[in-house]
Amino acid sequence: MMGEKDPLYGLGDPLPPLMSDIFLDNGKKKNKNKDPLDSLLFSDPMTMALKKENRTDSDELDKTGTEEEGTEDDEDWTSSAPPLDYLERVKGYETVGFDTVAIPPPIQLPSDADETSSDESKGKDKTKKIVIKNEITPHFSKSSAKDALLNEVSKKCCYGTTAAKQMVIKEVHYQPAYHYELQTYVEKRETNWTYAPHKGGSINGPSHGRAPLPWEIVEEPTSMFKDEVRIVSIPHTDVIKACHKCRGTGGMTCRECSGKGWTRCLHCHGDVYMTDNLGRDRCYYCQHSKHGHGQQDCSKCQARGKVNCATCEGSAYIRCFLQLSISWKVVTAEHIVEKLNIPEDLIRDVSGQVAFEEEHEKIEPIDIFNEEIIKTASTQLVNKHQQSFTDSKILKQRHQVRIVPVSKVTYEWKSKKNFFFVYGYEEKIYIPSGSYPQSCCWGCVLL
Repeated sequence: MMGEKDPLYGLGDPLPPLMSDIFLDNGKKKNKNKDPLDSLLFSDPMTMALKKENRTDSDELDKTGTEEEGTEDDEDWTSSAPPLDYLERVKGYETVGFDTVAIPPPIQLPSDADETSSDESKGKDKTKKIVIKNEITPHFSKSSAKDALLNEVSKKCCYGTTAAKQMVIKEVHYQPAYHYELQTYVEKRETNWTYAPHKGGSINGPSHGRAPLPWEIVEEPTSMFKDEVRIVSIPHTDVIKACHKCRGTGGMTCRECSGKGWTRCLHCHGDVYMTDNLGRDRCYYCQHSKHGHGQQDCSKCQARGKVNCATCEGSAYIRCFLQLSISWKVVTAEHIVEKLNIPEDLIRDVSGQVAFEEEHEKIEPIDIFNEEIIKTASTQLVNKHQQSFTDSKILKQRHQVRIVPVSKVTYEWKSKKNFFFVYGYEEKIYIPSGSYPQSCCWGCVLL
C-alpha cells in the first residue's frame, strides 16, 4: 500500500509519488510564502523536479540548468554521494552510511558440545603434525664448497677466479638456521550504502523479506590461504530514488555551450565572413547552422543544450542499496634463529628441511621442538595473532619450522685466512663485504 509505513524500513513504497500533498489540495496551492523548490522543505527528492506554478518565462530561462537540472560545473558532480535522507532504515544497519564500516564477527559462546568436539578435533590434529626428530645433516665436503664458490665467482666480473682456484679449504663448520613461520587466514567484512543508475527492471527491495546481517550471508573463499576480495549486494535493501545530481531530470546543462546549444564559430570567430588573400567570403563552416551565421552547433551536447547525467546515465533514477565487501587475507609472522651472522633475508629465500608443520582452525604454540628459542617465539606469535584480529574472523592457522643448512667455510690463500658461507639446499654462496681477496670494485657483496 503506497505511503504505508513499515516498522523496520520506514516508507514501504520505494518510489513516492511525484506530487506531494504539500503543494496540491483540491487544486489549491498551499504555502504561498515558501518556495516549493527550496530543497530544505523536501523530504522527498522526487519533488525537486516540480516547477513553480507562478514562475514567469524569464525566470524559467534564467534558472534553466541550475535549479532544476543542475549544471555540469557542480562541484564533484560525478563523485559526491546522495544526501543522507536518501538512506532507508534497515534493521541491523542503522549506523551505516555511504562510508565503509567494518563489522566485527559475532561472539560465539562455547557450549559443552563444542568443547567435546574441540577436544576430539585436537586429538585428530596431532596426527597432522609432521615432526622429524633426527635432523638430516647435508653431506657437504670441502671440494664441493670450493666448486660452489668458483661457480659463483666466475659469474661476477668484479671478482677474480684465481683465488677461488688456488685457495686451500681449512674447515667446514656446519651450523643450521631455524626458520619459524606462522600464517593466519582471516576474513573481514565491511558494509556501506552505495548507488548505481537504475534503467528499469525489478528490484530486490524490503518487500521481499528481511535484510540478512553481514555475517549471516554465506560466502566462502575460492581457496584457503589465498588473498581475495569479493563485493556482494545485500539482499532486500534496494530502493529507487530520483537522481540527486540532475534532480530527476536525467540531464545536466552542457558546460561547453552553457545550455545554449551553440558555440561561436572557431573559423570566423563569429564574424560570419572569412578574409584571405582572395578577398572576403562568407564562412563555409557556419553558413548552414540552424542557430544563425557565426554560430556552430555544440558538438558535445549535439545542440541539445544538455548532456546525460553521469550519475544516473540519463535515466533520472538511481538504485540505492547496501553492499558487503568481504576480504580474505593471509597474515604472516616469522622468527629466524641464525648463529653464524648471515643476513636473515638469505635464510628466508632458500629451501630447507621441514621439521614441523601443523594446520588447523586454531593452533597451539609448539611444545615438542628441541630449540627453546623456537618454542618461545611460537608462543609469543601465536598468542599475538589470537588477540590481534578483533574486527576479523580467524578461519584457519598453520605454522611450520624449517631447518636451513648453513656452513661457514674457512680457507687460506697467500698465507691469509678468510671465510665465506654456503647456505640452503641450493648451495648458494654469501661472501661478507670486503672479505674476498680478489675484488676490484670496492668490496662488492656476492649473494
